[in-house]
Amino acid sequence: MAARLPTFGPAHVVLALALVLITLFIYASAQTAGRSHQLRQQQQALALEVAELRDDQAELTGLLRWIQTDEYAEQLAREQFGLARPGEMIVAVDAPSEQPRAQRAGEDWWELLFSR
Repeated sequence: MAARLPTFGPAHVVLALALVLITLFIYASAQTAGRSHQLRQQQQALALEVAELRDDQAELTGLLRWIQTDEYAEQLAREQFGLARPGEMIVAVDAPSEQPRAQRAGEDWWELLFSR
């Protein structure tokens, strides 16, 4: 007896085609879900960035308003340029910028000289 090859009938072809289509559908669904997840994460990151930028904008707007005031101009004139209003007297205090350091226990005298 000769070996017979299996025959494929129309039902087998329809079944194979259905399996291929189901596999393609599952693959496309998985890719769509993955892309959707990536887009959601991107949207959340961008929403955080927008909130930070709005905070920065509000801070800069407040700074701009402050810079445009007369009080700021007066403060700048006093601090940067040493100006005073008529009748006011400027007093300059010349104080040492740093207190001398005391020797700690276990510290040699030359470490005080060369540690600065």
